[in-house]
Order: sequence, then C-alpha cells, then structure tokens
Amino acid sequence: MPLTSVFQGTSLSALGGVLPFVFANMDVAVIAADSEQRIVMVNRKACEIFGYDEAELVGQKTRMLHADPDEATDFPSAGSIDTEADPGDETVVVHYRRKSGHAFDGETLISPIDSPEQEHLVFLTFIRDVTHRLVTEQTLSQLHAITTSRELNFDERVDAILRLGTEHFGLPIGIFSHIEGDTYTIVRAIDPDNALHPGMTFRFAETYCSQVFNVGDVRGFYHASKSDIRTHPCYINFQLEAYLGATIFVDGERYGTLNFSSPEPTSPFSNQDIELVRLFAQWVGHELARREDMQKLEQARMELEVLARTDSLTGLFNRRYMEERLNAELDRSRRYGNALAVALLDFDHFKAINDKHGHAAGDAALELFADTVRELTRTTDITARWGGEEFLMLLPETDLEGAQNFLERLADNLRAADFAPTGKPVELTMSIGLALAHSDDDRDTLVNRADEAMYRAKTGGRDRICLAVGDEVAG
Repeated sequence: MPLTSVFQGTSLSALGGVLPFVFANMDVAVIAADSEQRIVMVNRKACEIFGYDEAELVGQKTRMLHADPDEATDFPSAGSIDTEADPGDETVVVHYRRKSGHAFDGETLISPIDSPEQEHLVFLTFIRDVTHRLVTEQTLSQLHAITTSRELNFDERVDAILRLGTEHFGLPIGIFSHIEGDTYTIVRAIDPDNALHPGMTFRFAETYCSQVFNVGDVRGFYHASKSDIRTHPCYINFQLEAYLGATIFVDGERYGTLNFSSPEPTSPFSNQDIELVRLFAQWVGHELARREDMQKLEQARMELEVLARTDSLTGLFNRRYMEERLNAELDRSRRYGNALAVALLDFDHFKAINDKHGHAAGDAALELFADTVRELTRTTDITARWGGEEFLMLLPETDLEGAQNFLERLADNLRAADFAPTGKPVELTMSIGLALAHSDDDRDTLVNRADEAMYRAKTGGRDRICLAVGDEVAG
C-alpha cells in the first residue's frame, strides 16, 4: 500500500502536524505543496539538496525550485492527477536548480493526499538527485562506443578513454602509465598544457600512483593540502590537489595505472566514480592482455610457417618451399624476360664421410655447407635442401656466366674450409649441375636439366660444374 494512502481522509490541519514528523529523516527530499503549488512542508533532505533553510521554502511557490520556471507546470494542480493511477508510474526526471544556482536532475515521484471529499489537499513530491547517475550512464554509453569502435586503434581508444575520464571526473590530467621497479613511464597522456608525453619517466615512489599500485586497487583524494597526502613528494613537487587512480592488471600481474588529477581541489568522489575508474583500468588491462595473446599467436604462426618451409638440420629451405618458389620465379622470369639460373649440388663421397667418421660428421658437413651458402649468397637467392646431401639453388636475374662464377667461389670456399670432424682434415667437394631457364621450361624440366648436368659432373670425375645440354653455347 502506498505510503500516502495512510493519510487519505486526514484533515489539512492534522497533516500539518504529522508530515514533518513522518518524513523528517527520510533519505530522499520530500516537499509537500497545496493545490496552488505553494510549499507547506519540506524535510531535512530537501533543504540539504536545494541549499535552502526551511523558512526560505515554506510558503513559496514550487516553481522557484525549477531550473526553468516554465517547467513548473510539471508540478500538478488540483484535479490534474489520476487518483486511480499507481504513483510509481508517475516517476519523471525534472531539471531543478539549487540556491547556489547549480542545476541538477531529480528523479521525481508525485502523489496526492485527499480530503474526505476526495479533494486533493496536499501533493507530496519525492525527489532524489540522480544527476551523477545519469552522467555516469552517459559516460558508460560513451565508453562502450569507444571500446567497440572498429575505426580506432589501441592508442586512440586509450586517448579517448582518458579524455572521457577528464570530462567525467572534472580532472584535466589523464595518464596511462607502465610501472617497472622504481620507474614510472607515461604510455599515453592527456594534459591541457601538453607538458606530458609518452615515454617520459618519473621516480615511481614520487608519484601518487605509488599509493594505488602498491595496494592494487583504486584510491582517490580530492583536497590533498587538507589531507595526510600533503607530505607526499608528488604534492610537494607538483601541487596536485585532486587525484583518482586505479591499478591496471594484465593477466593477474600489476602493469601500471590509469589515473586522473588536477591542481585544483574537487568535490569528494562517489562510489560510482570509483567503480568507473576501476572499469576504465580493467578495459585497458584486458586489451593489453588480448594484444599480448594476439602477438604470441602471431609469433607462433610465423614460427610454424618457418618450420613448415625450413630444413631442421641446416636451417635452409626445404623441398616443398623450393617447389613453390621455382614456380613463382619461372613466372616472373617469363613475364619480365629476366635470366634465371638453377643449380643442383651434391656432395662427393658423402657416404664415405658417414661410414668413416660417423653420421655426426655428415651432419656437420651439411651444416658447414649451409653456413657457407648464407655467407656468400644474395638475399634474393634461394637455397633448399633437395634431399639427403643434395641442394638446389635458385639464382634470379643471373646468367650462366654469373652463376658459374658464383658456384666456383662457393665450391672453392667449401673445399678450403677447415673441416676435421675427428681430428683429421677432410676435404669437402661437390658435383654441380647448372641450367638456365628457357621460355618453355616448367619446374620439372628445368630441374631435370640441372640434374642431368650434375650427373655428368659425377661421372666426369666429380668436384666440378657441368652445364645443362643446350646451355653451353649460351654460356
């Protein structure tokens, strides 16, 4: 049963003595007005919210409380309220003004008290200041728009959150910091004087954030010079009167802070302010964790790609990757008319090295070859382990003369290498077949011609370079 139903049928004179007693300590503003919208009673909370003494209000028209007097018609007059309606359905938000001149939004519920003749004797108006709640709701809506925007990158989102916080809290300086040891580093900052920039560092112990980070929570103070914090180095050095900051956690570990400050004192921070700055910091922490996870995934993907195209022993490319590159380079050679040389290289007497010195010696010979190749080749050259002790080299934009000169230098370096796997020097030589791509070549025909040339190098005495049939004249 609505509270006002208790008073139905009570005389106006009786109400005058009862209402102040009933509503005196209610934690919501209560104003009683007659049918002419003249105030007949106010409780303590109404005086507190509007800033008037009781004597200043009683007897005045309710219109004096409106931010816009023309809105005074929002207060009902006699006969304007449906007595059968549920009072809860009449809750509205009204724009009021305090004695100081400051406006605020009040959630307003109006309910009549009737006489025995069913005439409205008094209208009770219940007002709750919801200004901060409505502003917070608007800020949360803006925060959602920022964090879900596909048009902003991470830094731009953080900057937007810092601007949103400076506006909401009335603190003009906003900082996203990273803390390591005693070093406080600014990651992003909003500062009306443009004096703070990413990368600037301070001693952590000399910042207000040390009060937040060390406890891993939110902390705020609105008038530093009137509090215990006035002896803190940050106040002594920078004279910041107001501060509100929250710890940023990344995967459960403290990373830094999101904080707002001002050289001017402000009003005390509400529980909504504390929860809001905590929410800001949580989003930054979650986004940092997500970015780290994405970076790890990308790194893992790249490592898998490298593994998928790399020979595990030599670190050179594998056959599958070389087959892909052969197709691509042949297409490019035909499109632009560039020379393209392919060489197939095979170690001489490799089985003897394994049999006499062990398979570890054979692996060492393959690794030595790979190191020699990396030292001598261009970034555009591609070398792959083709199978066993065979290697295929792809030399883009290289004619037969240039390819032959390079392969001779490679063979000379390998032969002169200090290779003594078991203490005794072993000379490493290779039989090499060299072919130049023709316009009608595909991957298989080109490699087959290099393979035939390499076979002739083997049968012709090893440790030599042979050109593919038909390429001798061109070379």
